[in-house]
Amino acid sequence: MMTHAQLKQFIAEAVFLLIIGAAFVIGGYFISQDNANKRMQNEYHSRFDVVLDSYSYEKVKSKALNDFPEIDGVYIGLNASGAPEGYVIDLTVRSSSSKDLSMLVALDYESTRIVGLALNPNDNDNALAVSDSEMEQIKEKLIGRQIPVAIVSEEENDDDDSSDKPVLTGLKDGVYYAQRLFDDRNRYIDYVEMEVENGIITKIKWDAFSTDKTNQDRSEASLKGAYVISGLDWATQSYNLCHALLKCQDPNRLGMKSDGTTDIVEGVTCDIRPFIELSKECISYSRTGYNKDEYTRGLNIILAYLYEGDAEQLEYVRDDGHIVFSFEETPEIYTIYNDQEVSVGYMGVRQVVASIMGISLPDNYEDVSDDDDIQNSNAIVYDSSEDGLTSGGDPDDQIFTDSLDDLPMSEMQSFVVPDPEAYEQTRTVIKACNTCYKFLKEYLNWKV
Repeated sequence: MMTHAQLKQFIAEAVFLLIIGAAFVIGGYFISQDNANKRMQNEYHSRFDVVLDSYSYEKVKSKALNDFPEIDGVYIGLNASGAPEGYVIDLTVRSSSSKDLSMLVALDYESTRIVGLALNPNDNDNALAVSDSEMEQIKEKLIGRQIPVAIVSEEENDDDDSSDKPVLTGLKDGVYYAQRLFDDRNRYIDYVEMEVENGIITKIKWDAFSTDKTNQDRSEASLKGAYVISGLDWATQSYNLCHALLKCQDPNRLGMKSDGTTDIVEGVTCDIRPFIELSKECISYSRTGYNKDEYTRGLNIILAYLYEGDAEQLEYVRDDGHIVFSFEETPEIYTIYNDQEVSVGYMGVRQVVASIMGISLPDNYEDVSDDDDIQNSNAIVYDSSEDGLTSGGDPDDQIFTDSLDDLPMSEMQSFVVPDPEAYEQTRTVIKACNTCYKFLKEYLNWKV
């Protein structure tokens, strides 16, 4: 029979052995988990380093993936400190010829610019053929571009002899103004104000106000660090671009490329497309004397047509006089359609008012655009061959409002001219990139 002391010793030894056993089990579990994690990370590195070389990768779990059967997996690349660097999205999309393209798309975490593209190994008999040289050409066009991406039918302002173009003629003195009729993903509405004296552009301002009235203008936000882009702060880049236009007097001379950037204005790395489009619109207004006051009245006519009230009645006027409203929910108001009812660009306020009121524009309302079929200085020509009519309803009410991949033109951030010999391959890779954009838009609940 055990004594009391022996019983205590027995219990103590049993507890000790239990603790040791539990420690071995728990330690083994963590070692097993660590080994499993190492194996998984090794697999991730072997697959993803080619597009995004991060310290580690974490798989995204989201209900949003249920709406994107094309996407096989989404991963966040992390640095050694655990901070996110970018997304890697593994997906398979279908080409226009019903071929499958399986690939990896890597996007910068902050800017969602494309930082890596790679084809997945694929022994699928239905795989779209993409040669190494074609893929290199596609990567050259897309790496560094911000999603979503649209295909442009031809490059704009691609004249090597632009310096030989004459200074703009026919400008009437006055103050002219134009603003985008839709806001961007950061809820900013770009605007340009231009002053003409003696037929010469003497002052110009490019800025953007927020549809959230509590936010600062883009220039002020950039100077205070609330709005950050690569290179110099946005306010400085805007100033440099405006100064360049005052010197050359013609937006065509600023050398905008198809992706919206320029290589000839020092210190400017941002997307200058809004500035170019709105400057051209102001120039077209100057040629017919459609000044800032008339532009403001035009905005009020559009608001009254849509919402039965002017900007002041609807409380859309800021203290500085800007009308803060985005027409993004009514794109048919400002969208230009060709003879086949395909959307090909945007209208300015004067054209919108003319369309609403059923009036004709003056004979001299030809702008600086080279496209005689589009009577608008800020129109962009898109490849819209895959657009479709809205479903249901009266055919007369069916309108084209989408650009590529069911995305409205107002959301497009980059513009690419594909190589005709690799059009389908380029188009399908762009489709993959735009699918990534649509997922992130839902996953991150972007306001665009």
